[in-house]
Amino acid sequence: MDSKSALKQAYKDLAIEHGQFPLSFKAVSDKAGIPSTQFVEHYDGLGDLAQDIWVDFLRDTLSAMEATPEFGSYGVREKLLSFYFTFFEVLNSDKAYVHLYAPKLGVWNYNPEFLVPFKKIWMKFVEELVQEGTVSGELAERMVISGEYAGWHWPQFMFLLNQWVQDDSSDGQKADKAVEKAVNLGFDLMSRNVLDSAFDFMKFVVVGK
Repeated sequence: MDSKSALKQAYKDLAIEHGQFPLSFKAVSDKAGIPSTQFVEHYDGLGDLAQDIWVDFLRDTLSAMEATPEFGSYGVREKLLSFYFTFFEVLNSDKAYVHLYAPKLGVWNYNPEFLVPFKKIWMKFVEELVQEGTVSGELAERMVISGEYAGWHWPQFMFLLNQWVQDDSSDGQKADKAVEKAVNLGFDLMSRNVLDSAFDFMKFVVVGK
C-alpha cells in the first residue's frame, strides 16, 4: 500500500475506533506508520484527505459499472440505476465509516464540504448521461429547461444518500426502493409525455410545422 492509501485507511480506521473523525494529521500519520512530513506532501489538511476518500468511493463505483459487459447496452435510466446500486455496494464495504457522516447529511444540506470534489466528477457523469439521453430520444429536449436536467439530479443524489445512511431495514431494502422510485420519477419527468405532444400540436397549429 502506498503512503497516500495508507493515510486514507488510517483516517478511516481511527474514525471507526473512536466514533469520530480524527483531528490530528500526526495521529493519522502515526496510525499509517509513516512520518507526518509525508502527510503534507499529499494533503493540505484532514479535510482534503476526507474528500479524497469520497472521490475514491465514486471512482471505484464508476470503474465497477463500466467493467460489466452489459453496461454499454444500458439506456440512460438503467445506467443511473446501475450507478446507485453499485455506489451503495461500494459504500457498504465501509459502512461503519460512512455512517459517521450521518450528522453532516441533513435533508437540507445539499452541498456538504466533504463532497465538493465528488460533486464535480459526479455532475460530469450525469451531464454525459443527459446528453446521451437527449441524443437517443430517451429524454425530451425542452429548450431552456433541458440544460437544467443534470442539476436536478444532485438533490436526488443527496436524498438517496440520506436514505441509505438512515436505512435500518434488512439488506438495505428501503434504500433500494427509494432508488427505484426516485430515478424512475426523475426520468418519467424528463421523458416525452402528453405535455410535449400538446406543445408539438400547438406549434403545428400556430406555425404550421
